[in-house]
Amino acid sequence: MLMVLSSIHGHCQDLSKTPAFEVASITPCKPGTPEPPGEHAGMVQFTYPGGRFQANATTLKFLLEWAYGIQPSQHTGGPSWMETDRYDIAAKAEGNAGDAQMKLMARALLADRFKLKFHNENRTQPVYVIAVGKSAPKLSAPKEDDKHFLHVSPVMGPDRKPTSFHVEATRFSLAQLVDVFARQLGRVIVNQTGLDGEYNFAMDLTPDETRPNPLDPAIIMSAMREQLGLMLTAQKAPVDVMVIDSVEKVAAGN
Repeated sequence: MLMVLSSIHGHCQDLSKTPAFEVASITPCKPGTPEPPGEHAGMVQFTYPGGRFQANATTLKFLLEWAYGIQPSQHTGGPSWMETDRYDIAAKAEGNAGDAQMKLMARALLADRFKLKFHNENRTQPVYVIAVGKSAPKLSAPKEDDKHFLHVSPVMGPDRKPTSFHVEATRFSLAQLVDVFARQLGRVIVNQTGLDGEYNFAMDLTPDETRPNPLDPAIIMSAMREQLGLMLTAQKAPVDVMVIDSVEKVAAGN
């Protein structure tokens, strides 16, 4: 039986032992504020060197998913405003705080300022299982000076319109790879490749007349199979789901 493990911790967690930001300000955005670039794809940077945390026009829903490392299908959604109201959040941690540490601090911020409370339930859901195909996967070892990086760029045709999108990643683990594409595929992806470590890879997402969206799940799955040698199979499996019990809006000036 497939088991999907997650890092979700319930609201009974002892927050006194959880790392917290030294200072944090939360400002509600004006209604109608657009989403920042990359949010729909799940690729938004919140943490910066020097212990700086900056979230511009983020929703509580997206911040929660980032802080707990979960996909939209791994929580119950909560009140509708979690997906529509946007906030500017600026916070400061210790200068050497890394991404993983600041995710823990963001969890403490959600509990303290948004009064987030939840519990976990194990629910059977549709998932994708990723495994190595019949041939060796087309992943290469990173060079010594390669940095963790993901870039998606359009490939322009003669009419200056994008004909495809080129995806290039360096120092990416399989866990990070599936986390990026799980949001587009709308399901949790269970990694059964047996591949550890970090890799470099590149692939092209090429739309056509029947599938004009380059992030169409069928295009992503085809590219991963044909260009990376990784197979995705639809199955059902138990998934740890965050059930949101209560949460509150943060007013201006907090």
